[in-house]
Amino acid sequence: MAEAKEENVLDTIVVGGGLAGLTAAYRLRDRDVLLLEKEEIPGGRTVSRKLGPYVYNAGAQVILGDSSPLARLADELDVKRTLIAKSKLPFFTNGKLYSASGQIGLLRKLPMSLADKLRFAWFSLRLKRKYGSLADKPFDPKDPKIIELNSTTVDQFLGSVPRSVRDLWEVFAVVATTTGGDVVTPYHPLMVLLFFLEDEYFVEGGTNQLTIALCRMLGEKAKLGAEVVEVKEMDDRVQVTYDLDGARKTAQARQCIMATQAPITLKVVQDLPDWKRDVLARIEYGSMTTAAFLLSEPSERFLGKGVWRVPVQGQMICALTDPSYTYPREFKEETGQGLLRVYTGDKVSKELMGRSDGEVAETLMDDLVAMLPQIKGKVVESDVAHWYHALPLWKPGHDAIYPNLQAPTGRIHYCGDYTGPGFMNGSVLTAYRVVEEIEKA
Repeated sequence: MAEAKEENVLDTIVVGGGLAGLTAAYRLRDRDVLLLEKEEIPGGRTVSRKLGPYVYNAGAQVILGDSSPLARLADELDVKRTLIAKSKLPFFTNGKLYSASGQIGLLRKLPMSLADKLRFAWFSLRLKRKYGSLADKPFDPKDPKIIELNSTTVDQFLGSVPRSVRDLWEVFAVVATTTGGDVVTPYHPLMVLLFFLEDEYFVEGGTNQLTIALCRMLGEKAKLGAEVVEVKEMDDRVQVTYDLDGARKTAQARQCIMATQAPITLKVVQDLPDWKRDVLARIEYGSMTTAAFLLSEPSERFLGKGVWRVPVQGQMICALTDPSYTYPREFKEETGQGLLRVYTGDKVSKELMGRSDGEVAETLMDDLVAMLPQIKGKVVESDVAHWYHALPLWKPGHDAIYPNLQAPTGRIHYCGDYTGPGFMNGSVLTAYRVVEEIEKA
């Protein structure tokens, strides 16, 4: 493969065109910046797909909060977001879907003893009073409350709560992190519990519209289908080698931003100092498998009115959503079809990844039918996606390595999933942090 070298020295090269990398490049767009993304479609885990008349999100789903970093970015980009008018809080357990208009109503319906319900309500109230403010504040890894939440596993944090209460937390641990409470810290499960009751917004046309809009703003400064094979710091610049259109190319810049997952960063960045290599090697990821099922009838006939997202206990599926919920009633009545999107945690996902998409879809459809028997024979089409590196796992002591995960090495800076508080808001915040580093350099 012939190698072509670009002679001019750029200001910044961004490696990785997920939400974090695109946001960083967008904020630096007035400079001489180049973004390199391996895939032909930008956005990483924000990807959206079409199934029948509907678009659904195979990865990240919603914007949390009306004034969150992501919400403000969407408004700045003129990407339309709409409040999800959910009117029911649902939960699936013991083979039955329960839903109510509020948290107390749902708790009353759940198959738990009165004593356990009271313990859960009291425990939840204490947690909300102590940690509820974290949902409204910028993430600060030095905050004593965040340090406390990342010092133990979920199971250790819960202590001697009843088994029914622990089982509920286990569901939110898997939904939030892909794995169980014996592995991860309670920070992310608690954030999911807090946001479960908050306003959520969907992006018209799918979450991918956010990253497509960012990429569009970059124009020729973004190269898709460009796979980076080496990043090497030199005396006064960083050299990036990448493959594009069958040719090997190199580009140089005064600064480089690595907006890739930890294993990719380890693979392509040369001569990393030992302290950086050590903390990157400690990052583990949980996997996730998602499947969408196009139905011959509207989704609400199976879930009930007002139900959008359902945490699931006791099945292979850990949660399901109704992507058609965000479409106008007239559109759904005209198509006569519905759509359900399910996803699994790490353990199930790893079992499914060795099978064909058809086998995966059949397995998860059987699990869905076990939950909602009335959909049997109503599935028209399916779609499957695997996320081997879905979410980085925060284990006890994660806060101790956080500063080294974020710290630059010379002219190379780091942002993305493992350097921030997680989810899409976290990705945007890591981009803003690294842009500030660049501007101060």
